[in-house]
Amino acid sequence: MPDVVLNSPLAEVLAQGQRVLQVDGRECTLGEAAFDEMFNLRGDAGDARFAQAVLKHTGLHLPVRANTASIDPQRQLLWLGPDEWLLKLRDGQGAAVAAALRAALAGIHSAVVEVGHGSTTLVLRGSGAADLLARGCPLDLHPRVFGVGALAQSHVSKASATVLCLAPTTHFELTVRRSFADYLFRWLCAAGE
Repeated sequence: MPDVVLNSPLAEVLAQGQRVLQVDGRECTLGEAAFDEMFNLRGDAGDARFAQAVLKHTGLHLPVRANTASIDPQRQLLWLGPDEWLLKLRDGQGAAVAAALRAALAGIHSAVVEVGHGSTTLVLRGSGAADLLARGCPLDLHPRVFGVGALAQSHVSKASATVLCLAPTTHFELTVRRSFADYLFRWLCAAGE
């Protein structure tokens, strides 16, 4: 039996590395944070046991305000709805964190579901990042509205995406379904020429 190799949805287009784009004379880079472990987390934010279990096993406070996130260098917890969050891990601890959460949440109305294989994350950085994103996204990306930790579920061109701001106007992550990743990557490259 041949060895199975896991490829990111952008493996072919990123074989030469991230893209450097120009937006109105300003530079930005477009790349991928491939293989993030992602879990859909559901529960009652008002239940102290739920919030404490999430904090204990992820190290992140449960964001309870709409369109906000808890961010750590290797982990993110994104608010998707009043009882729904996206947990993203880049530290290789996804299986252990999910198992610990499931055990801690036993008997509490909740769910922890692995969803990472269905999505990927595009990373947009540089002085032209917000302007490039604005060419296909209806969000107001001005820092007074969309600062660090702000997020929104929106669209970029014709692709649904969760847009997260990591640095005002200069650093964004776009979590998108695998099936739209190639399209969105190519669209951003074309819009950045």
